[in-house]
Amino acid sequence: MKKKLFRIYIAVSLDGYIARANGAVDWLDQFDPAEFNFEGFLGAVGTLIIGRKTFDQVMEFGDWPYEDRRTIVLTSRDLPDNRPANTEAYGGSLVELASQLCDDRSDTGDIWIVGGASVVTQFLFGGLVDQLEMFIIPEILGDGIRLFGRDAVGTTPKLVASEHYKSGVVRMQYDLR
Repeated sequence: MKKKLFRIYIAVSLDGYIARANGAVDWLDQFDPAEFNFEGFLGAVGTLIIGRKTFDQVMEFGDWPYEDRRTIVLTSRDLPDNRPANTEAYGGSLVELASQLCDDRSDTGDIWIVGGASVVTQFLFGGLVDQLEMFIIPEILGDGIRLFGRDAVGTTPKLVASEHYKSGVVRMQYDLR
């Protein structure tokens, strides 16, 4: 059986932000996810791990785009009754969660650490991520939610691939194993 990968697949502005200060990601609207083979990436994913703020924000967008995938929301609060199917809350240890997901033979897909920034940082700097795929968007926001905080030190990812697109976006893929 193929080893499940814990993957971060995320867009970041040229100046290091993943969202505006209010959480908005409208600056990404002009870019077509198809250009970056998002569907191919998503096809390899069986489980999503998402922070509560990011979950609530995606719920506001309308239809849940990941209905056919297991979604684990990191939260200490109850999820709304109208939550999407296959969605569950988790409030325990990330190390234990990672171990459970690796041992779960019913799901053979990779695990996508969706975000937000705090969740990405906790997984990345906890040594729980295998692959970081960043899309550098040619936008300067000047302010917002940083992907990595000032305390994000101690990890040295290995660049394994890079690519640029007609839109000016640059993809960088790092191995963290």
